[in-house]
Amino acid sequence: MSLALVSITLATYNGEKYIQEQIESILQQSYQHFEILIQDDNSQDKTLEILQSYNDPRIKIEKNSTNLGYIKNFETVLKRAKGEYITICDQDDIWREEKLETLLREIGENSLIYADSLLVDENGNSLNKRLSQKLKNNFISSKEPLSFLYDNAVSAHAALFKRELLEIILPLPKHLYFDQYIALCAASIGGVKYLDKDLVLYRQHQNNTLSQNSKKASSTLSKIEKKLAKKAANNQDILNKIQEIEHIPTLSQKDQKLLAKLKSIHTKFFECYFNADALLFFLKNSNILFAITKKNRAILSLKKSIGYKLYKVLPIL
Repeated sequence: MSLALVSITLATYNGEKYIQEQIESILQQSYQHFEILIQDDNSQDKTLEILQSYNDPRIKIEKNSTNLGYIKNFETVLKRAKGEYITICDQDDIWREEKLETLLREIGENSLIYADSLLVDENGNSLNKRLSQKLKNNFISSKEPLSFLYDNAVSAHAALFKRELLEIILPLPKHLYFDQYIALCAASIGGVKYLDKDLVLYRQHQNNTLSQNSKKASSTLSKIEKKLAKKAANNQDILNKIQEIEHIPTLSQKDQKLLAKLKSIHTKFFECYFNADALLFFLKNSNILFAITKKNRAILSLKKSIGYKLYKVLPIL
């Protein structure tokens, strides 16, 4: 029986510092039937020089003539995938040698499988903490697409999915993180499976750390305005996501009905003080909509039922 081909898709841009360590970890996989598809987004450093030094026919490099940006670059490389299974690879992580073999063995009938990641510092040293611990979320297996609307547990760098998903996920959406969107689509087909192992060393960069500088004092009025603006922006963000999701052809009638109700609730956000109908809806469906978060579901249901008008009257909420 022939082995399944895995397409490892890697979008690069000015990644000279860590790219060699990532490529080496892929080449040392215990499962060896793969292609490494690299799409370079017009790097200005030695990334391409490092990649071209490998004499391995499985490594296939293309360079963009202009910078497309992170999302479009990944979309471009995904279109090149020929494998029965596909993985998305960051340019600065390290794969454990059993990653591909383990995910292929465990995926079963699911459309996507993902694992946890071990956090490491810039030099690859363990921070003794998993990504699931950092995010403080439930990492779940699920066949419920809308469990991935308000929260996400799936990181693309730790996932493997079946080729069937490509027909649905492309083009990648503008308003959702693409790994969140891929997870949602996968749940609507064969399901998403979580494997409780850390199969990737997920590098944490100092320049991604929030600044520790003291914040300037702001007036109470300014704080209220910022909070109201944030509430409005968050509500619009959900509406944008819903508009992207409602076009997924594999959603069940039940999912479409839930999504239509959510769209109605968030559309009414600005015109109401409190939406009692929304509260009942969120409480009834909290096991689906809030499956990933570890926050109290009843309190979340209550908060998502508060309208913009009430926030204006009682900004302490």
